Amino acid sequence: MLHDTDRILKLAREAGLELAPGSLRLNEMGLDFQVAFGRDGDAVEWVLRMPRRTDVACAAVKEAKILDYFRSRLPVAVPDWKVFSDDLIAYPSLPGNPGLTFDASTYETTWHFDQNSPVYVETLGAALAQLHGLDTDDAISAGLSNLSIDAVRENWTRDLETVEKSFEVPAARLALWRAWLADLSFWPTHAASVHGDLYVGHVMVKSDGTVCGIIDWSEAHIGDPGIDLAGHLKVFGEASLRDLLGHYEAAGGQTWPRIVEHCKMLQSAEGIRYAMFALKTGSAEHLEGAQGLLSAPGI
Repeated sequence: MLHDTDRILKLAREAGLELAPGSLRLNEMGLDFQVAFGRDGDAVEWVLRMPRRTDVACAAVKEAKILDYFRSRLPVAVPDWKVFSDDLIAYPSLPGNPGLTFDASTYETTWHFDQNSPVYVETLGAALAQLHGLDTDDAISAGLSNLSIDAVRENWTRDLETVEKSFEVPAARLALWRAWLADLSFWPTHAASVHGDLYVGHVMVKSDGTVCGIIDWSEAHIGDPGIDLAGHLKVFGEASLRDLLGHYEAAGGQTWPRIVEHCKMLQSAEGIRYAMFALKTGSAEHLEGAQGLLSAPGI
């Protein structure tokens, strides 16, 4: 941990950012970036992101352009990068705190608001409705990759075939996923601008649960809007998802008949995404974790 702290302080210093050593805090929840928080001599809080792999650093070029597009179009704050290099991304902290953080030294998670806060689902629903309602042609011009719903389904199908060849997956689970991918009634008919990796740890909140920012936009694209809703289901459950969808729809968000069932299937298919990530990294730890998730009961 000390080695990481010294390395991060050195990276920041080389980029012209002098942080107080005692202010540095690490958050190890991200698979793509190591994240740290620190304070400079003017008491400004900073977020520092260190890419864990070379491919992540390359993708950050696209993310920088995407952030410029979203910044003026959403009712919540998004990061404004002041330092951007292959080794370090740094920006002044957004208002509020991440809804959930993880301490790698104690393996403890900390909530920074009341999980039952009604204002959280209300303001998150409004923010997602605004995001998903953005003009897709403008988003494409800003650099977002464009996937139709058919293309999304094809990608899932291809990934499932890859995972099936590389991991042991229960036959019943394979059949369930194949049925979902083949049945159009589960799926939206429209694509939308999506965050792509949205869960409470990427949502900035005030103490009362008001959503005031969204971070980590590296997976943003045009595709299945359900992907931004499934993360809420995983953490907060179906009743809260239905509450969120009510606020989402009231704010102009477009729903479809089997949206809740679709989100459940997206949540269950998390094992496919993690397995593809594990294959990409080649990490023995992630490969083992992916096999465990694919074999786990009840997903």
